[in-house]
Amino acid sequence: MKKIALFVILLIGISLMFSCEKKDATPVLDMSQAKPAAITEPSSEAQFILTQENADSIMTTFKWSPVNYNLDNLEKTKYSLQIDLADSNFVNAVELVNTTETSFAITVGQMNSVVVPLGLETGVPGTVEIRIFSYLNTDTDVSYLYSDAISLTITPYEGIVDYPKLWVPGDYQGWNPAEAPNIYDFDNDGVFTGYIYMPEGGTYEFKFTSAPDWAHINYGAGADEGTLDTDGGAPNLSVPGPGGYYVTVDVNNLTWTYELQNWGVIGEWLGWAEDIDMLWDAENQQLYVTVENIPAAENQCFKYRANDSWDLNLGANDPDDGTLVPGGANIPIPNGGTLTFYLRFTTPLPTYEVKEN
Repeated sequence: MKKIALFVILLIGISLMFSCEKKDATPVLDMSQAKPAAITEPSSEAQFILTQENADSIMTTFKWSPVNYNLDNLEKTKYSLQIDLADSNFVNAVELVNTTETSFAITVGQMNSVVVPLGLETGVPGTVEIRIFSYLNTDTDVSYLYSDAISLTITPYEGIVDYPKLWVPGDYQGWNPAEAPNIYDFDNDGVFTGYIYMPEGGTYEFKFTSAPDWAHINYGAGADEGTLDTDGGAPNLSVPGPGGYYVTVDVNNLTWTYELQNWGVIGEWLGWAEDIDMLWDAENQQLYVTVENIPAAENQCFKYRANDSWDLNLGANDPDDGTLVPGGANIPIPNGGTLTFYLRFTTPLPTYEVKEN
């Protein structure tokens, strides 16, 4: 009996010994210990004069120190290099790059394409601010960090802004990326928009490509509707049938949407009741239509509208600068006669033109 009692006491002692052992706590990300990135190049208040002759040259290489979180073995940190006008608190920040690296080289032309739409006047020095937004993932904002901003003085040039773009090759044009129409990222945020036209016949299938060839990133259909897949073997994308489509592609989240938009011209001489359908010029990526015998009148004017409905119509911006805005003002054409109307979606705001024949 003593042996049994001793054995029971021994078991209890061992149990107590292990129960009193301190268990390791699950590591917790402590942002109070995190050290944000810091831009090391270029130096703050550096000055750059941009010229079209040097558009393909490197303006500068941004470099920054990595974020230091209090934990090891985390997923790779993402860095978003952001730019905005000075003293704007980055309310309209544009992303120059999203990367897991700690450097990014930008060309003169790329920077010019960013700062002009931001609002810098061509030929005049203007000040912008640059910062690093870093994070582990977007499931939660717990890992978000911002670096201190640096300021740069940049003098942009006047010229054609070369916006980032995707190509849209498909069955409708022989699957030829080099000859495919483009959609554009007008504010460098990874969201591309534009207009494509599918003529009647064929499969209405296509893909998006990051270059005018098949050797770079290609975007096909993802597993779920409205998603994209960069696997070279991903299925083709498609639209339901012929017509014009306004498409939106988000390469950051690998999603896309489309909206049928068949555009026409409507005006005073038509009693604002019936559209004249526009045609598609694939070579110049524009819609157009020539209308004869428009009567001259002091109040003669027109607008563009889609799908024979006022739900989506485009009129003149205020002031009228050749750009269009939804629900904008009637556009005057007092001289009448035979006119050709043009509509383009290759700039941040759609543009129009009216030519006398």
